[in-house]
Amino acid sequence: MRKKRAGALAAVVAAATLLTACGNKEYLKDIKAEKYVTLGNYIGIEASAAEPVVEDGVVDMYIQLYILSPNATSEEVTGRAVEDGDTVNMDFTGYIDGEVFEGGSATGTDLTIGSHQFIEGFEEGLIGANIGDDVTLNLTFPDPYLYNPDLSGVPVVFEVKVNGISKQTLPELTDEFVQSLDMEGCSNEKELRDAVYDFFYQNAVQSYDSSIESTLTTAIMANCTFKEPPAKMLERFKKNIEDAMSAQAAVQEMLLAEYMESYYDMDEEAYRAKFEEDALELTQQYIMYQAIADAEGLNPTEEEIQAEIDYMVEAYHYESEEEYRRNSDVELLREQIMKDKVMAFLKENGKIETISAENE
Repeated sequence: MRKKRAGALAAVVAAATLLTACGNKEYLKDIKAEKYVTLGNYIGIEASAAEPVVEDGVVDMYIQLYILSPNATSEEVTGRAVEDGDTVNMDFTGYIDGEVFEGGSATGTDLTIGSHQFIEGFEEGLIGANIGDDVTLNLTFPDPYLYNPDLSGVPVVFEVKVNGISKQTLPELTDEFVQSLDMEGCSNEKELRDAVYDFFYQNAVQSYDSSIESTLTTAIMANCTFKEPPAKMLERFKKNIEDAMSAQAAVQEMLLAEYMESYYDMDEEAYRAKFEEDALELTQQYIMYQAIADAEGLNPTEEEIQAEIDYMVEAYHYESEEEYRRNSDVELLREQIMKDKVMAFLKENGKIETISAENE
């Protein structure tokens, strides 16, 4: 019944470079990158992306959904019918071709009218109903229907029993309310709004940087000639990708095969071939970064690595540096710092254009 948003495989693959893989490994420090890649031009590469912006209304929406709504008070409603914005407690049963279908029924479920949690027409169809009413809703699943593609465009009938109606009242966003939240750095409404804005702006900056870096990397790789990479390094990246996807599956309480079928429409043969393809691309990328680092003197110093370790220990509340080192792969950290230095160099020596939001 509920809508579902498919994850982005590319983003998971990118994050996989930060995971620790088990088994035999081969790091960039163990090879000479120039043996596996012949660099082409990497200076003056063009890349463009839209400037980071925070869309109008995003801050207010976030505050309402995640700060005000959890602190709302609820009051039972009697003597009137369901209105937009009410929360309806209901039992419902869904029928396809006269038969109850799996996942289409529930009892004692709360639904806020106007939240768009259910398919189009369901919530609207309850407006005007009274407590105790039985409502029949003749609807059609959207096409496509990401939650269950097999139901895309399929007619469905829901029998709904209205058990109760309640109305939520949001608290007023005052300085006193903000202080009651006990949020670090937020003692009034302005500071709260600024903090939420900064959160979204930093996300926009990250998206901007990722777009520029992806364009630069793709263009520079096209100028390179690669040889077959070390097998152990390739296996390391493939294992990282699989671990990252398995972690995503676990969040959804699924096995990897179930998750890949549901979210990406891939059987095991297809997703394992995709993992192989992505692992090869990542391995080549990092060998290319290493070759540039070697050519331009961009390899991280021990002082830079230590500074990053000190930051990680504090930011993630490790008890000590020793605990961090026991639970982390410092060689992966070294590779990530190297990549960051290379990307900074490429941006500084590239032709980067920031497109104004007004010109999009």
